[in-house]
Formats: sequence, structure tokens, C-alpha cells
Amino acid sequence: MEKTKITILCENRAGLPLGILGEHGFSALIEKGGEKILLDTGQGMALDANANTLGMDLSQINTIVISHGHYDHTGGLAFFKNTKQDMRIIAHPQIFEDKFILKEIDGKKQPISIGMKFSKQELESKMNATVLLQKQFTQISPGIFFSGEVPRVTDFEKNDPKLLVKSNDNFIQDTVIDDSSLLIETGSGPVILTGCAHSGIVNTMLHFQKKAKVDKFHAVIGGTHLGFLDSPAQLEKTIQAFKDFHLDLIAVSHCTGDIPAAVCYHEFREKFAFANAGWSKQF
Repeated sequence: MEKTKITILCENRAGLPLGILGEHGFSALIEKGGEKILLDTGQGMALDANANTLGMDLSQINTIVISHGHYDHTGGLAFFKNTKQDMRIIAHPQIFEDKFILKEIDGKKQPISIGMKFSKQELESKMNATVLLQKQFTQISPGIFFSGEVPRVTDFEKNDPKLLVKSNDNFIQDTVIDDSSLLIETGSGPVILTGCAHSGIVNTMLHFQKKAKVDKFHAVIGGTHLGFLDSPAQLEKTIQAFKDFHLDLIAVSHCTGDIPAAVCYHEFREKFAFANAGWSKQF
């Protein structure tokens, strides 16, 4: 099997080499069999700069997968307005919803917009993009699979109550049903790459286990959203699931949070990595 390389282009913390920028957001580049596929684009401030620092040519990318419709995963789409080649954008249909987060400002809780800034029509006209919106598990490239909608089956992975979506003139809880991830076949075994795993990282593993008919994953890489939830039980059960799936690598990013990341390091040691901006791994 051909080599697969995953490189983190945008993440909250800057790693090596020198010159890498950090920003709250996420973007990862998958290089496999001549394909270059981008999962998410960060906020848009660091994508091009970090790609240049790493010697990567973003103009070679013709497929972008969007994990969900938040600004810190979609802002970098603006960079691709000037590319000349056709672009394929793959995502769940609900990435275009009006998304918000409840923030306390001057002692009052207010909904703040955190949705993506591009409409489907803008992506199609300004990026020459073919926007493929789908809810189903599907192969998007040889050995690379889009999760589609992830069923919520665990009883311990909860929705973030601070996330809202606008429905008519009302704000209701956003369950982030558009949350999607990738499964990548590699020479080391199947690798899961997530943006935030709002669906629950264990739900995501169980979904891929069922759809891809695998019992073991080599690695989980990306955001897990454990850092935003006040649930020790969720962290404990997630760590147990990592053990049950016999993961060889847990490389966390973005919304995992400092304390959950520290707990994961304590539990897994040599199997653990901080997947910061600039980090890469070949499988």
C-alpha cells in the first residue's frame, strides 16, 4: 500500500518548524496515492503562511472536506477564491446553517455568530467549486472515506449546550448534526481524522467500525471536543474506548482541551502526541 502522510496546517498551538503560526481552528492535509485532500481550512489567518513554511503548494489541492460549518474550520476557504483549477468541496448539507455560541458579555449571555461566511452559491461561483453535500458514508477517493452523518448512540457523549442554531427567529440547541470525519486506509491500519468530533469521538469510532467493518484503528487524529464539556465520566469512558479499540496513536488537537489532553498523555504516554500546527506523520 502506498504511503500516507497527514500534516496539521492549522491548530491552536504552533509547533515546529520555526515560522509556524497558531490560531484557534483546524486544518489537516492528507497526501495519499498522488491525492492531496484538505480536511477543514482553519480561520484563514494561518493556512497559507503555514503551507508556505512547510513547503506545501495549496494550489495542488482540488478536494476540500468540511467537517462542520463553524468559522474556525471554514474561514480559510477564502484563500481558494483565486485558484484556477476546479475544486471539489464535500460536506454535510447543514454546514450552511446560522450557527452561534452563547457567550457572556458584560454580565449578559448573548448568542455570537460562529457560522461559516460563505454560501453554497459563493463557493460554486467564486471557487469554481462543485459542492457535494451528502449525509451518507461514502468513499471520496481510493482508501479515503467520508463519515457522513454520525449516529449518536453512546449515553455519555453529550451535546455542547452553549452551541446554538437559528431556526426562524428563535435560537435552539445545535446538535451539530453536520459533524463529519474521515477514515483513511494506511499501511499501518485505518486512521480516523476528525475536525472537532462534535458527534462524540466514540460515536465516530463506532460508526466507522460498523460502516468499514473493522475492529481496530491504528490512530485517531484531530479534535475531540472533550475540552468544552464538564463531564469527567465522558473523558473516562472515552479513554476506555481508546483502550478497547487498541489504538496505537492518539494525536489530539484543537478542542480537546488542556486537561483532557494531559489525562490522555498520562494514560497513553508513547502512544500519545499533540497534533499541533506543523506536526506530521507518515503511515
